[in-house]
Amino acid sequence: MWLVDPLQPTPATGADFRYTADARSWLAPTLIGVALLIVSFVGWAVDAHQFYFSYLIGWIFCVSVAVGAQFFVIVQHLTKAHWSVVVRRIAEALVWAFPVLALLSIPIFFGMHDLFHWTHHELFDPGSPEYDPVLAGKEAYLNVPFFLVRVLFYFAVWTLIGYRLYTLSVRQDGDPDRSIPARQRSTSAWGLPLMAVTTAFASYDFLMSLDPHWFSTIFGVYFFADSFLSSFAFITLLAVLFQRSGMLRRTISAEHYHDLGKFMFGFTVFWAYIAFSQYMLIWYGNLPEETIWYRIRLENGWQVYSAVLLVGHFIIPFWVLISRSAKRILPLMAFMSVWILIMHWFDFWWIAMPVLRETNPAFHWLDFTSALGLFGIMLGLCLYRLSRHSLVPENDPRLQKSIAFVNV
Repeated sequence: MWLVDPLQPTPATGADFRYTADARSWLAPTLIGVALLIVSFVGWAVDAHQFYFSYLIGWIFCVSVAVGAQFFVIVQHLTKAHWSVVVRRIAEALVWAFPVLALLSIPIFFGMHDLFHWTHHELFDPGSPEYDPVLAGKEAYLNVPFFLVRVLFYFAVWTLIGYRLYTLSVRQDGDPDRSIPARQRSTSAWGLPLMAVTTAFASYDFLMSLDPHWFSTIFGVYFFADSFLSSFAFITLLAVLFQRSGMLRRTISAEHYHDLGKFMFGFTVFWAYIAFSQYMLIWYGNLPEETIWYRIRLENGWQVYSAVLLVGHFIIPFWVLISRSAKRILPLMAFMSVWILIMHWFDFWWIAMPVLRETNPAFHWLDFTSALGLFGIMLGLCLYRLSRHSLVPENDPRLQKSIAFVNV
């Protein structure tokens, strides 16, 4: 079984940091993603309602992975972490997907009437038989113009932070300016609270408002835990693929995979803790407008999918990643990274799809074509950015410590 040599007897040089695969390798996942999206748009003509839900789930899945990567970069700068320098560029390149993901949100805006019950005007008209006093009380927040303004603000903030951190990092490759790390930390300092607030509200807008009567004050943390966990899985998977292609072989060691595995394990537990806390607080409060959300997911066949989420998103990753040796076996780490990304998508599917199908739950082919199509485009964009610059921040003052990092 293939293991990374933890000793790395030959020191890494600048040549080891180059993207040596075909410069056009990013085209393959991008074109596959575009082709799958075209197939999905054909499905829109067959079942528009299903298409909008499938597309939203795939889109918010990709957004969450990019958001998690942005949090990863910010935290590494703020904590002056040296272990992560050799894998940080992967996360930095991933956040370049934000402008394209913003563009890819257009189908969601066309499908808002199908997706979001609160967009129906009769719900806010006291003279209408469909009048809903609960939603009428939320009209100041749940209205289309304000929703669009919020979405523009989210992506403007995320793009600004990601662009600044990435450009400073790339500039450092050719300019060992000692002020750059301080500027990166400064950006991260004001970027972290902005990321926290916008991420929480984005989770409310795109997922929680699908069922506008339901609310949870911990849902933003739930979304963050999922996003941060998925970013570690994405970074690990791409690092393994690079090393299988001959890149970064003397840069990333078993020690780095060990730390990535520890974070994957830790945030698997954190996600489960937040998920249980949300369920326990709603169960204890026993308020009908809150408990109905879980009741739907525990009846009419949805209880099977709920059990799959518990086993697949928590129990299996927990027992696989708990040991030290597992975190140093690259095939296993690659498999668990794919597994976690799949379960991350499944989690969002479990959250959103009962709104469309309260009974007789089942997967639809549009669920897969939409998610894989969007993910392929995002992966292609990430590889494109990585192919244009060094795979690591070459003049980062902590780079050599990162290469020589050893777990204690």
